[in-house]
Amino acid sequence: MNFLILIILGLGWGLSFTLGKIAITAGGTPIGLTFWQSLFSGLILLIYVFFRHGKIIIPKTMFLPIIIITFLSVVIPNIIFYACVAYLDAGVLSISVSVIPLFTYLIALGLRMDKFKVRRVLGLITGFCALLILILPENSLPDKRDIPWVLLALNCALCYALENIYIDRLALQNFGPIRLVCAVSFVSAIITFLLSLVMDQFFILQPTNIYLFISTLGLGFISATAYSIFIYLIGRAGSVFSSQVGYLVTFFGVVWGIIILGESHSVFVWISLAMIMTGIFLVQPKQTI
Repeated sequence: MNFLILIILGLGWGLSFTLGKIAITAGGTPIGLTFWQSLFSGLILLIYVFFRHGKIIIPKTMFLPIIIITFLSVVIPNIIFYACVAYLDAGVLSISVSVIPLFTYLIALGLRMDKFKVRRVLGLITGFCALLILILPENSLPDKRDIPWVLLALNCALCYALENIYIDRLALQNFGPIRLVCAVSFVSAIITFLLSLVMDQFFILQPTNIYLFISTLGLGFISATAYSIFIYLIGRAGSVFSSQVGYLVTFFGVVWGIIILGESHSVFVWISLAMIMTGIFLVQPKQTI
């Protein structure tokens, strides 16, 4: 049962790369899509929180952390993601964003929050060599002009890594993760709504544009439910087992792009994928269950 949940999570999160590609191609804008995704995610989680807790009480001490997490986990990475997905294959983007554990360990080392271990440093080296294989060979990417977009996409992973470090050092004061994500979603919706108006990127989501409508709803649903299921899986099977979802998200991100969008990749992309997987495996701390 736990493995089935893990597969479902990988399928869902991996699909978000393809849905993002479809939404942008169908006329969505980076900031506008971030607004709609945040709004749908917040509404879905609000329904859950309402039935589970009755209401959300946010301590004043959580106001600043929520704003910081909003920018690190949603506003900045989502806008970058949607900007990059217009130029990159969904599979290539999923590989680029998958280096979150590598960045997290590198930052933790720099802040002396983690110890130097040869095995994990080898994972860092393997992961970054994988990125070089992805962008340097002449025939790796469909167009060499895609390289700046791959490098920009790495900033998504950097934001998520900074979020991991920040949350690790943050006392949530009995403010549960699902309530936190719900609050973050609504704050993100407010910020990106205003930004979309200022930057002329706001759009009305209409069922007549079926591809944009369905893909945006799907992104909001995945954003809300996948994280909630992930928290449930950690409680059910432990963090060691649950952490394997990262491999499946990257793998299915590539697979969904092939199945739905008809993407094809060079041998260098597949080598990069294998090396990224190896790097993530090495950089993860050994834990006992």
